[in-house]
Amino acid sequence: MRSCWVKPFCLVLAGALLLSPVGWWGASVAKAAPSIEHSPPVSDMVLSAGSIHKTIGTYGFEQGNSDGWKPRGTYTQIASVTEAAYGGTHSLKATARTAAWNGAELDVKSLLQPDVEYEISGYVKLDGHSAVPSMVKLTVEQQPTGGTTTWKTVAQTETADTSWIKLQGKYTFTGGMDALKLYVESSNPAQAYYVDEIEITQVSKTPTEPGNGIVSGFEDGTAQGWVSRMGDETVQVSDADARSGSYSLLTTGRQKTYAGPKLDVTATMQKGSRYTVSAWVKLAPGEQPAKVRLSVKRDHQGDSAYETVVGDTATTTGGWMHLSGMYTLAHDADTVSMYLETAEGTSSFYMDDFELSLVPPLAIEKDIPSLHGLYGGQFSIGTAIEAFQTEGAYGELVQKHFNSVVAGNAMKPISLQPSEGQFHWEEADQIVQFARQHGLEIRFHTLVWHNQTGDWMFKDKNGQPMTPTAENKKLLLDRLETHIRAVAARYKNVITDWDVVNEVIDPDQPNGMRRSKWYQITGTDYIEKAFRVTREVTGPNARLFINDYNTHEPKKRDFLYNLVRDLLAKGVPIDGVGHQSHIRLEFPAISEIEQSIEKFASLGLDNQITELDMGLYSNDTDRYETIPESMLIRQAHRYRALFDMFSRQQEHISNVTIWGTDDGNTWLSTFPIARLDKPLLFDERLKAKYAYWALADPSKVPSLPAGNNE
Repeated sequence: MRSCWVKPFCLVLAGALLLSPVGWWGASVAKAAPSIEHSPPVSDMVLSAGSIHKTIGTYGFEQGNSDGWKPRGTYTQIASVTEAAYGGTHSLKATARTAAWNGAELDVKSLLQPDVEYEISGYVKLDGHSAVPSMVKLTVEQQPTGGTTTWKTVAQTETADTSWIKLQGKYTFTGGMDALKLYVESSNPAQAYYVDEIEITQVSKTPTEPGNGIVSGFEDGTAQGWVSRMGDETVQVSDADARSGSYSLLTTGRQKTYAGPKLDVTATMQKGSRYTVSAWVKLAPGEQPAKVRLSVKRDHQGDSAYETVVGDTATTTGGWMHLSGMYTLAHDADTVSMYLETAEGTSSFYMDDFELSLVPPLAIEKDIPSLHGLYGGQFSIGTAIEAFQTEGAYGELVQKHFNSVVAGNAMKPISLQPSEGQFHWEEADQIVQFARQHGLEIRFHTLVWHNQTGDWMFKDKNGQPMTPTAENKKLLLDRLETHIRAVAARYKNVITDWDVVNEVIDPDQPNGMRRSKWYQITGTDYIEKAFRVTREVTGPNARLFINDYNTHEPKKRDFLYNLVRDLLAKGVPIDGVGHQSHIRLEFPAISEIEQSIEKFASLGLDNQITELDMGLYSNDTDRYETIPESMLIRQAHRYRALFDMFSRQQEHISNVTIWGTDDGNTWLSTFPIARLDKPLLFDERLKAKYAYWALADPSKVPSLPAGNNE
């Protein structure tokens, strides 16, 4: 398939309510045993909501910067230092203090919500002994809207020595606040101190639904919670340029492409909710054209993941460019931040009129025909989902219209085994449980792929990139077998259709084989090995597929045909071909797709349409702000013609899977460029499009515009 889940750039924006599988196979994140051939299969699983213990922010200063902390006091200085540390190698040192309240402070207004209880903790160390004990405190300065500033002590302790002491206490506030600042103070103003491992944790439930969002216009002359992401760049309010009003946010002094303004949105966003995100950007005078994108960083239990919300957008000094996209917080996260970065270069840029808005709850149309019911007895109708889509309106849509599901990302190699021996089953298990509960078939995608596979897979025993040697070939094939045995054994009793290998053909190569690391190290042996091991583990009733895109192209089709024919002659257990079918409004001809199906059927093979969508653009550069209705009408008629062909070929097709539930969850929003596309049957509000009605009731679809014929 052609969507992506890679760090740090692209990820299908979806996820799951955390599943905690309970069963005798062990923990959901498991270290592989020396032999895992007999890994127990999936059995009953239980969802656990768990208690509230949500990390809002952690500050260990290990990047050599202040992590957003600022000096408090006219002369106070703060710096990340290595001369003392409670954890890691760095701490934050506050010097040149002239008053007890001077020191290090953090703006927490954007992090905390009213009527929510937080636990705040951290470690403090005095710089040198003192004859008189010092009272050390964690304090929050509160500036209520329309009220008088107050100071609330979170924790305090008295000390006279230089050992690390822990401060820990609970904090909550009510009502609106113009400012909230957390700081460390000491009663001895002449003494410097170190602070380390500050942590802010939410320990009570949020009393309301997710907030409406965040608006940053900078008209109050402040950065409104935006800070330097890396600590080296300067992020400040500027009146030199603005899209609206008098102020914008200017970022200068960037040293890395991923440096830029960052906003912590943890307190605003809630898992499973969907948001619109909008910002306007413009390069500073004198800068060369650059591509700016808007990204998200999620941190959870020590791991970080990066997601692109709005892809690379050409930006210049000549005018303000609009970055606009949708984002679903689909995974568990301790902290979530949004930031701006560039694809290359370190241009200075302005940002203005940032908005993060909650999308109203979705609801499906319950009184329309079931999509899979329209093709009962011909082939099953599937959709690609992420674990979060097993809940709420998405779950209802899947149950009503589809009788088959495939994991969009959760079952790919890097998702299941991101590092050697460390298996992450949670989201895959949740999809499996959902399918079993509702009687849905499951396709597995994918056991072997050149993309979205952990780098560790292709490192030699010394941790270096593999070169083509006999030793490395054995090591790579052994790792392949280990992965397949672990995964197939877990799901063999609940999944019958398996994409064993994915995208192995490159028609531009003399022999048609993609020059992937798999091929460079093993030749075609990895393909044979994968199918034989999968058959051994899953048994004779499993259906094993080789999957690829552009299988309608005659040259690529013939290379794939010859490969499959030769493997079958060697007794390799291949049961069918998966045709991804990422097509466009203009091409390919439906007759080409049909010819490919017939060609592989001539080998006695099953065919499945595995990743169907229909992009509206004819090239990789056009971009619409609003999709013309005429294009959606043409799309509907083309979907009808395509499914009519599938019906003609029903004896050769067992499954047709749509690559996504709705237009709000499509990989084509960021590929090949960031743009609005509507390739599926339901729109982003889960309402049936013309494309759906072309299949369910063609009378509801307007006639093709003049001059258009399928």
